[in-house]
Amino acid sequence: MQYKRIFIIKTIGALLLFILILPGCAKKQAAPVAAAGVEDTSGNALDDRLSATDTAVYISHDEEAGTVRLLNPGNNRVYEVNYDRLTEFYDRFGKVSVIELFDMGSVVDVDISVHSKTVTKLQQSPDAFIRRNVENYRVNANRGVLSCGEDNYRINVDTPVFKSGKRLKPADIAEGDTITVTGMDHDAYSIIITSGDGHVRLSGTEYFTGGWVQIGRDIIKPVTDEMIIDVPEGSYDMTVTYNGRGGVKHIDVERGREITVDISDLKGELIKYGTLVFTILPASAEPKVRINGEEIDYLEPRELEYGVYRIEVEAKGYLPIKENISVGQEMANIQIELTETDEAEDEDTGTKKEKSSSTLPVSLNNPPTSLSGSTSLSSSSSSAASSSSGTGSTIPATTKGRLYIDSPEGAEVYYDGSYKGVVPTGFSKTPGTHVITLRRDGYRTKTYTVTFDDSTDDETYSFTELAEDD
Repeated sequence: MQYKRIFIIKTIGALLLFILILPGCAKKQAAPVAAAGVEDTSGNALDDRLSATDTAVYISHDEEAGTVRLLNPGNNRVYEVNYDRLTEFYDRFGKVSVIELFDMGSVVDVDISVHSKTVTKLQQSPDAFIRRNVENYRVNANRGVLSCGEDNYRINVDTPVFKSGKRLKPADIAEGDTITVTGMDHDAYSIIITSGDGHVRLSGTEYFTGGWVQIGRDIIKPVTDEMIIDVPEGSYDMTVTYNGRGGVKHIDVERGREITVDISDLKGELIKYGTLVFTILPASAEPKVRINGEEIDYLEPRELEYGVYRIEVEAKGYLPIKENISVGQEMANIQIELTETDEAEDEDTGTKKEKSSSTLPVSLNNPPTSLSGSTSLSSSSSSAASSSSGTGSTIPATTKGRLYIDSPEGAEVYYDGSYKGVVPTGFSKTPGTHVITLRRDGYRTKTYTVTFDDSTDDETYSFTELAEDD
């Protein structure tokens, strides 16, 4: 089995370091797992520009600790690396993104500074494939084969399987489960069980295009024109915000069903504001509080337009807090308990250990919340206007020909969540992997994943008829 691995070694000292720490395996291994935990003992300072580049599977991130959890596809082991304000995040099309939009199990290309052991760039890999909502498949981990229709992919007994945020094994996939498969070439890097998902279709989005929609605690997406979002079954508060306008709606999602939510009535006629009241403990901490990079007087109530904001709290002797909050309600009392820095040294590494810090509430859509060091709430999306994002400029995708869809006739077409018309229809295509969703009233919604190269040729797709809804 071959996995892509690229190392850029700029000094002999760094080369020796990586030779010592690389696992002894003929398959591609991920250098960052060692780079994040090994110090240079040669006495020579490593150049900050030294970097290692690898392809891995994204698991999760911890914004409080400033770490990203990745999985080495060569040995299926999970490791952590650091990230900071200067880390750049991109989607698979080369557009600037935020880490909150990375999905568990997605294949990523990662650049790591060897000296600082920090991620400099993390991008959803444009070379990876994604096969979503696969129902016709066979799993034989002992023989190392995952068959999806007529296509076969290599797996093993430890290939990671994810369900509801937990890691499983191929043997845990039950008959009837719907799965999403990611990988490179003919190698499956991860399998995500998506059996319990329903579909939320947003209408009236013209008032919020460019803003954000947050569903529950874990789903945050930029709003596009007429979009569909896959959501695990359950009940949620959905927050929509843009340029000071927005609000909250309660939704119920059923497995395999689609609901349409009209959000046009949330636009209002006037810009809406929410008021933040801060209580920071201990009172003697003398913290500095910044919102979108601007220092504020936290002792006074702060009025903000509805939207998404970046909040940072720093105090000498305490761990910093960096969070994102969604303002979508009139009032919230944000109580923050700072955690002291633990200066004790780790006996194994000799490095200083730190306690995990507390987090901030992620929105003003709930009653006032008191937070302690053990509280764990998921963060919402980073503000697109945040002055502290540290990301570079957007790299637009290049249009390459047109894509035509001629069946099933009468079905609505969504391209990466954006409405494109009714079959038969055509629209511009771009290189890379994209998601095509087909829906029609009275029929089950169907999702396909397609990949286009740099060819300028027009392409025509004919999909199977949609199944009638039960």
